[in-house]
Amino acid sequence: MPTVTRKINVSCSLAEAWEVLSDFGEISIWARNVNHSCLLSHRQEGMGATRRIQTRNSSVTEHVTRWEELRRISYEIRGLPPVFKQVLNTWSLEPSEIGVQLSLQIEIIPIRRPVTPIAGLACLAFGRINTRMLKDIKGFIEDVMPLVKLEDQISLLEQKIEELESQNE
Repeated sequence: MPTVTRKINVSCSLAEAWEVLSDFGEISIWARNVNHSCLLSHRQEGMGATRRIQTRNSSVTEHVTRWEELRRISYEIRGLPPVFKQVLNTWSLEPSEIGVQLSLQIEIIPIRRPVTPIAGLACLAFGRINTRMLKDIKGFIEDVMPLVKLEDQISLLEQKIEELESQNE
């Protein structure tokens, strides 16, 4: 079974990284290669959660096969060429010196042994996509999330100021 694993270190806590990854239906918020994403299942997280993602002119569904809180999410990608029996992406989170080491592994099981070289090439292509996704999530967690939290705090302060001003009138 061909596999390719990519890794990146992110300055954040395990909980912050997990918060982004476990919001399964919202991958399009941080992954620049995903134009649209939505949940297809009633489950928003955990085993059985399913999402649809749109990338340019194609779409696939992703079905969670493994969910280990703060540690790992695996999902099967369906809707790819039928020469692949199974395509599985696995996100893993581990503590690192600067915060969290995120790894993303693609594993492709070909339908028949003669297709194994094609599966190997597909793994390399997915490896490049996964490298970009790791960079995207790192940028989102380190650069965008702190700004969103700051904006939320400012909004809350503005509301409190308005409440205080209305009490003084």
